[in-house]
Amino acid sequence: MCKGISILRARLRQELYEEFELASRVVSRGGDPELHFMYTDRVVQLPVMHDGQMQIYEWGNRGNKESRLPRTGWCRIESLEAGKWRWLKPEKVMIPADFGLEKGVWFQITEGLDGVVVHDEQERPHVYMLTQQASHYYETMTKHDRMPLLVNQEI
Repeated sequence: MCKGISILRARLRQELYEEFELASRVVSRGGDPELHFMYTDRVVQLPVMHDGQMQIYEWGNRGNKESRLPRTGWCRIESLEAGKWRWLKPEKVMIPADFGLEKGVWFQITEGLDGVVVHDEQERPHVYMLTQQASHYYETMTKHDRMPLLVNQEI
C-alpha cells in the first residue's frame, strides 16, 4: 500500500499551511522543504485536490468506532468498481504528492495518487487512498502486494 506521502512545501498554499498548523510536518532531506503525512500520525490528514482546490482532509477513519465509515485509510479499486462503496457516494479526487512511503521505502510520484472522498455523519470529508494489485517492481521494492493508483504513472 502506501503508508505516507511527502509533498513539497512550495505546493501548499500559505492559508492551508496556517489553518491546519502544518509546521510540525516540515522535513528537510537536503533539498526543498517537504511536508510528510503519515497514516501513523497523531492527526491523520492528507492533502487533496477537490473541486479544483487543494484541501486538507482527514485520512480515512482510523479510530472512530462510532462512525459508519470504513475503519481504514485505503479503498481497493476492485471494491469501488464493484459498488461496495456506493452507499457512501464516493467522489474521485487526486492526492497530490511528490513521494510515497511503504515499508521504509520511498518512491517518487510524478503527479499524485487517486483517492475518493466520502462524508461522515457530520458531513465532514474523509479521503481514502485507492489501491490496486501491486506491479512486480513495486512488490519487489516494497514487499507489499497492494500499491496506490498513481496518476499518469506506472512503477
